Parts: sequence; structure tokens; C-alpha cells
Amino acid sequence: MRIKSKIALAAVAWAAASAALGATANFAYTGAAQTWTVPAGVTQVTLDLRGAQGGGSYPCSGPREEDGGLGGQTQGSLSVTPGQVLNLYVGGQAADVGNVTPAPGGFNGGGDGGVYGAGGGGATDVRVGGTALANRVAVAGGGGGGNSGCPNHGTGGAGGGASGVAGVGHAGYTPGGGGTQSAGGAAGYSPGVAGQLGLGGSSASYHMAGGGGGYYGGGSAYAAGGGGGSGYIGGLGGGTTTAGVQAGHGSIVITYDVATAPTPVPTLETGVLALLGAALAALGAAGAARRRRG
Repeated sequence: MRIKSKIALAAVAWAAASAALGATANFAYTGAAQTWTVPAGVTQVTLDLRGAQGGGSYPCSGPREEDGGLGGQTQGSLSVTPGQVLNLYVGGQAADVGNVTPAPGGFNGGGDGGVYGAGGGGATDVRVGGTALANRVAVAGGGGGGNSGCPNHGTGGAGGGASGVAGVGHAGYTPGGGGTQSAGGAAGYSPGVAGQLGLGGSSASYHMAGGGGGYYGGGSAYAAGGGGGSGYIGGLGGGTTTAGVQAGHGSIVITYDVATAPTPVPTLETGVLALLGAALAALGAAGAARRRRG
């Protein structure tokens, strides 16, 4: 029984020493491109991307409103090779620059707005093999900018999903449309501008709301909300994309397993071998004694 217990303990220690360890790399908004190098032994990672919220707009009086559309979420697995470099772009929410023109859109594709309107939120994406838009393997769309004034004229559409959500108009003006998998969101009321690949519609002029960045960006609009940008999962395994999840800036979380090599447990292993040797010797002696008695 004692020998079996020691062997069992040795097996448990060996298994624990060789188990895979879960690891996570987190990336927040910085306003610039970032990189991550795949560690040794890692061949697959799980991605969780969040696009940025559209900017909040100013009414004729009072504080800024948080009326930008929420950013989207994209998740899935990505096959990688050790030493490979992933290029990461974490979208930014349009900055609060006051009730002025221009009202710049957020980092990574958010379109500009103007007085009473706000810029769109930036998309969040991962690029493999280069830094061009064509190298994107996953995208979480950014939300459209809000549009206040007097009265309140609009709310930004949510980013993410296969198609971003159109903005909302509160005063009879056409909002910006959401980006899709093949085209930018439609332009809203003139001088609104349609979104395009990777970019929200941008109109740095009076009472304009910018479109959100995305796989394809949302459209901008006069006196109505900007459209949200679309998500993209074409480079992922088991990918999903969801609209309207993230408030504020975007983010990226990379999860992966690191397999640790089996590590001997010298003290326990030596003790087990000693016990086995003693047991075999005792069995041999007992057998010899029986033969002599017979």
C-alpha cells in the first residue's frame, strides 16, 4: 500500500509539472499601433476584440451627452506560429474637444464631426502578415457619433455585428447607415458622407456626426446620428461578432496555453525507486526461504 501511494504521488506531481498553463495578454487603447509576438510552443490563440464607442455630442446648453453608439465585440480563434508578430489596432473613442469644428473621430477609422455633432468611434482589429487594411483577420466595429443641438437631433448607431447599426434621427433628418461586409454605410442627410473600407464617413463641418470605423465604416450625417462600423470574422475559427457591447475605448485580449515540459521530481522519484528495490529484495528473500522449507 505504501509503495502504491508513493507511485501515485509521483504520477500526480509529474502530471502537474507537465500541465498546460493558461496565459492572457491584454491591450488597451494607446492611440497608436501595437504588436504582440507569439510565444514559443503556441500554435493557436483566442481573440476578444472590442471596438470603441462613438463620441458624445453637446446640446445648445449643458454638459456633453454620452450619445455615441457602443462599440462591437468580435471573438474567435486564430492559428499562429511561434515567433509570429500580430499587429494590433485598439480603437479609441472620439476625444472630447468641446463644442467645436472639427470634432475628430477616434483612432483607427472613426469619422470626424462638427459643432453639435461628434466623431465616430475607432474600430479594433488584428492584422497578420502586414499592416494594411487587407491584412485584417478580425475587426470589432466602432460606434457612430452622437448629434445633439437644440433640440436633441440624434444618437450614434452601434458598431459591430455583420452590419453596423444605423444612427438614429430625432428631428426628421436621415441618419448615417451602418457598414456591411461589402460596403460602407450610406450617407445621412447632406452633407453626410458614406463610409468606406476601414473608415467611417467623415464631415468636419457644422452639426455633423461622424461614422464609426469598422471592416466597412458607417456613414456620417447632418443633424442625426452617425452609423456604426461593421465587424469581421473572416480570419477566425468559430468567430462571432456582436453589435453594441463596448463603452469608452476599445480593447484586445489574447488568451493562449503554454505547455510546460515534464519536470522530474528527484526526491520523490528517488524514494520510490528505493522502496521498489527494497520490496523486490524482500520478495526475493521470502521466496528463497519458502524453497528451503520445501
